[in-house]
Amino acid sequence: MDNYIAPEIPGYAETIIKSTLGTKTKLKSTEWSAGGLYNKVFCVHTSQGSFILKIECEKIFPSTRTGQMENEVEGIRLFTQAGIPCPKVLAYDFTKNDIGARYIFTECVSGDIVLMDMENMSDATKANVEGQSREICAKMTAITNSHFGSLTPLGPLGWHETWAECYRAWFNLLIRDGESIGLFTNEELSIVRAAANKPIERSQLYLPSFEHGDLGWHNMIWGHIDNGPDALHVIDFGNARFLPPHLTVWGYPPHEVPNAQKMDKGIHLLLLYDFEMGVMWKEMQKMTKDYAHCLNWMAGSIEAAKKDTSRGHITAFIEKCRRVM
Repeated sequence: MDNYIAPEIPGYAETIIKSTLGTKTKLKSTEWSAGGLYNKVFCVHTSQGSFILKIECEKIFPSTRTGQMENEVEGIRLFTQAGIPCPKVLAYDFTKNDIGARYIFTECVSGDIVLMDMENMSDATKANVEGQSREICAKMTAITNSHFGSLTPLGPLGWHETWAECYRAWFNLLIRDGESIGLFTNEELSIVRAAANKPIERSQLYLPSFEHGDLGWHNMIWGHIDNGPDALHVIDFGNARFLPPHLTVWGYPPHEVPNAQKMDKGIHLLLLYDFEMGVMWKEMQKMTKDYAHCLNWMAGSIEAAKKDTSRGHITAFIEKCRRVM
């Protein structure tokens, strides 16, 4: 699969840079950067430097993953307020009025994704990266909110005073998405609904904390903005939420938390992740038609999903639902 720039992208970039950077700014080139099921990302080179344009895909499934651009803007605001380096937002539009698509336009970090460059880093740089990543995790978990759920009260999950309320709202939204595509048999649906109504232990005790949703070396850049110092910058806030605090540190390199299943007892966040990322993400891959912008590994995964007519991912999830009932 070829990663390509759709014909309309340079025009979008031209419109944005003229309104944001000034009418005298020249567009030099637009370069494909990355992309997935929810967003297309481009590097925009201009007479005033390079910038990042992220455009939200037209079709997003499941509905729990909508509101990507709102999350980007609010996530960057919260991280900046907490003293965590990330690119500054220069322009955004949630309405499609500017260019006919939802987008965010930010500064560009002059550096490489840590995942891609770790092997080439000196020992001193690696130590600096790992040290800063620990500081980022500590600062991130200190970002709290009055409610669980989406970053903003109008986000797909809404805001909920307890984790139990958020859990059920999140689960039920995924169930409705599943019903809309005829995903479950009647028997399977009754099992999933029972899992959604499973009591959540000590729900009142948790303080909602920021969870990035996809924080790893693939969403951290070691580099600088303009003439600033090299630092570890965080990107990609589209899937961020407010969750119970001890659940917000899973999988962050190099800080993976052992015994995740034990920590999840009574919370059942892993079951939600299985539903959203194990079941629904595969269904989204089957439905998507616009994916030439995706990273090559993801394009391959999409094509494999389209050919797979099995229901193993669904029946495996049903069994997990049985176990929590």
